[in-house]
Amino acid sequence: MIQLIRLTNLGIVALLVAHLATAQTVATGSISGHVVSEQGLLLRATVTLSFASARGYPAPPRRVLTGSDGAFSFSHLAAGSYALCAQVLASEPAPANSPYVDTCVWGSGQAPVTLATGQQLAGIVFTAQKGAWLQVHVSDPDSVLPQAAAKGPAPLEPALQLILKGPDKFYRHAAFVSSDSTGRNYQMAVPLKTALSMKVTSTVANVYDQNGNQLQETDETPFQPATAADLAPVTFTLHQK
Repeated sequence: MIQLIRLTNLGIVALLVAHLATAQTVATGSISGHVVSEQGLLLRATVTLSFASARGYPAPPRRVLTGSDGAFSFSHLAAGSYALCAQVLASEPAPANSPYVDTCVWGSGQAPVTLATGQQLAGIVFTAQKGAWLQVHVSDPDSVLPQAAAKGPAPLEPALQLILKGPDKFYRHAAFVSSDSTGRNYQMAVPLKTALSMKVTSTVANVYDQNGNQLQETDETPFQPATAADLAPVTFTLHQK
């Protein structure tokens, strides 16, 4: 019996060693490149690498922060198809109404990168897209919203949600910016030439658009800015139910 247990343990160890050896042999590829603006300027950004399609097992994305030269590198990669996205740092200069779009939120539009076993793929150029600021003011004359915390309300606050949807049908939430005596201000960098829609919901108030029309919870306002100048600030008004 003891000998059988020893043989079993040795067999398990042998399988683990073989698995590790295979993993070390396979996961030897790398992907590297630079993040640049549409004008070719090098940008500091957080770059995320993930599998381009589901692999049938958990595979959390990997992230790196570029330097001032915009360079990024991912090593110890197995063969496969990978997707890259980038979030340009807020400290990078951009025109007032032409922010860099977070392509990890909206999608990059760049084709996946295919990596062969052991391939060292260099020279990838990731172009950061510019979009437009969607600026939303929520007027609250009846003071129905709770006082916003110093760090702002929670993104999924039931009292007020500003939800944006893209062609992929996924939902995003506009970010709280500030509050004043008239209400709250929100904004989000959105892509240009993309069919988008916005929905405003509240559990404590009725929501009205700029024309005074009451919005239902399922109502969505479509928009598709071709340029940053096409996207004017939007105001919604809340009244107590």
